[in-house]
Amino acid sequence: MTRRTPRRSPARRQSRNRSGSASLVLSLLAALAAGLWFALTQPDGTADGQHGGSVAGEPSAPAPGAPAGGTGDETAEHKRQEQQIAGSASVIDADTLEIGGQRVRLTGVDAPESGQRCQDATGRLYRCGTLAANALDAWINRNPVSCTITGKDRYERLLGACSVRGESLGEWLVLNGHALAYRAYSTDFVAAEDTARSQKRGVWSGAFTPPWEWRRGARLPGETPTRGARE
Repeated sequence: MTRRTPRRSPARRQSRNRSGSASLVLSLLAALAAGLWFALTQPDGTADGQHGGSVAGEPSAPAPGAPAGGTGDETAEHKRQEQQIAGSASVIDADTLEIGGQRVRLTGVDAPESGQRCQDATGRLYRCGTLAANALDAWINRNPVSCTITGKDRYERLLGACSVRGESLGEWLVLNGHALAYRAYSTDFVAAEDTARSQKRGVWSGAFTPPWEWRRGARLPGETPTRGARE
């Protein structure tokens, strides 16, 4: 005798379907609520609780591939090019050039001023500032000069380390006694100065006033003193 399986009524099937759908909706709502609660309880919405933004007063981290302090569309190559100038140089004095209409003060050196006089080995006064500027101009010999700019001085001149034919202008000046190592700002050329002094090159062959003291009014005997020095 065949046993018949009792059929479920349509109303009973619909009730079970509605119950399953309601359970699914409740599960989804519970998951969304849990996620919202987790996000709101974090300091910045990140999973590990670390600050996603910058701390007040601190710079934000640069975007990947962007130089520090720049924007995402600045490349390191563009930044590097902005810090370089090159071209034909006019010598204003032995430690100041003009390139493309911009004044560049050589860093790490201090040369005699254009009106400054020094004494040679015989004690005779000569224009050591003019001699140093002419010597630098002859050494550059119209070759292009390239400078890495590091800032500006109080006179709004660019500050830079410059070279010609791959050789440092500052080192050449100090090594040949046409400038002194400007130790108040740099020790880069101290060794070159020691060599020039030991071999009595340039100003080291006689007597001179350091340029930074000359600008304050100090003079050698026989030089015309400034009004401030006379007073």
